[in-house]
Amino acid sequence: MKLTQNPKALVIAQFVLLAFILFWPDDHIGFGLPDFLFEFIGVIFFFIGGTYIFLALSSIYRNSLPRFEIKDLPSLKRALKVVWPEPAEEAKLVTTGVFKRARHPIYSGLLWLGYGLGLASGPWPHLFFAIALHVVLFYKANYEEALLLKKFTEYKKYMTVTGRFLPKGDE
Repeated sequence: MKLTQNPKALVIAQFVLLAFILFWPDDHIGFGLPDFLFEFIGVIFFFIGGTYIFLALSSIYRNSLPRFEIKDLPSLKRALKVVWPEPAEEAKLVTTGVFKRARHPIYSGLLWLGYGLGLASGPWPHLFFAIALHVVLFYKANYEEALLLKKFTEYKKYMTVTGRFLPKGDE
């Protein structure tokens, strides 16, 4: 199995890169004179990402997966299914809310967060980690979409009208 088609490797890489982005010490090198501008834009990107993730998770748990409850180990495992690219047996295709604009709004939110922290923290190494996260999420989305195409007959049409990470532009 290729590394880009190994769900466990993709999830581990995603979380390792997120940890690097969040916890790698800031070197304070920055971008030079326009540092404040980059920090300001980075904070805006960060909040956009957090909002995307919150709205996407709310939509998934409201429309597709069982309520997010942690009472015991099995309920914790059910709640964390959203992390794995394989769709849950009970999952339904969600195409409303933020999912109307992007097929993978949680990944979009993670990218906004990553690039926001990369811009706010200076160019190295946070921005490199954000680019690496983008690559990992691209392959994770490819893997996930192959499974979604098998599970939901309407997914192919959904792909034609909805962008992967960002809304499709009017053509």
